[in-house]
Amino acid sequence: MNESEDELEQRLRALFADERLGVEPTADAGPAIVAGARRRRQRQRVLMASTGAVCALGLVAGGLTVFRLHAQDNTAQIVASQPTVGDAPVLTPTPESPSSTPIAADPPPPAPPSEEIHTSTKARQPSRPGAPTHADPPAKVTTGSLLTADGLGGLKLGMTETQLADQGITLTNAKQTSNCTYYDVQGAGVPAATALVSPSSGVVVVKPDGAAHTPEGVGSGSSKDDVLASYPGTSVQSGGLVSPVGGDGSYVFTLSDDGAVASIDLRSANQDCAG
Repeated sequence: MNESEDELEQRLRALFADERLGVEPTADAGPAIVAGARRRRQRQRVLMASTGAVCALGLVAGGLTVFRLHAQDNTAQIVASQPTVGDAPVLTPTPESPSSTPIAADPPPPAPPSEEIHTSTKARQPSRPGAPTHADPPAKVTTGSLLTADGLGGLKLGMTETQLADQGITLTNAKQTSNCTYYDVQGAGVPAATALVSPSSGVVVVKPDGAAHTPEGVGSGSSKDDVLASYPGTSVQSGGLVSPVGGDGSYVFTLSDDGAVASIDLRSANQDCAG
């Protein structure tokens, strides 16, 4: 409790005037006491001001230390939570440290040139089919007479002239050649054709008149490739193609100038005829 100088002086004067003290103060005792009290109050004020300044400095230093530690902890949390792959994320401050600066991860390294070249090469490559493709099968020919591996209708390889007559097949316009005879053949169930008959082996050659085709769809107009594809054992002989068809028979395909099949005949290997 602070008192004014006038009140203090009055109380001191009253105290010194009290007879019970038994001491007679000197004439300058009052001013000396007042001056001493004034100096004491000034020292107290200086001490209190210094103490307050020291406390304020301590609080400021402590706050800075705590803020620095807290900022370091937040930075560690941000770095630990960064993804390790992909594009660099854009980080935002956490609510505990709104003033902290976001930390951006380093951008990913550029892809090596080899990958870019590989990617562009793959983009230029045409799409590969799921399964290998096969060549289209030969076009089937179904026009004309059907010549099978054993003959033409009722006209079969190996039949003798007597057997042909018994079947109602007539032989006309005979043409002798070496040991065999050519006939024009007519009869029920037999398309118009020419037959070469051997005295010992019977019919050895059957040649339809006009267009004909085989059961495999090879006939007049078929290409050489069609013949080779349909009959793998085909060989080239005397400007034509000879295709074995099992047993003693073989197809003989005569080719035109453009390489297409012009005619077909069926021949037996067991013959003593020329040609």
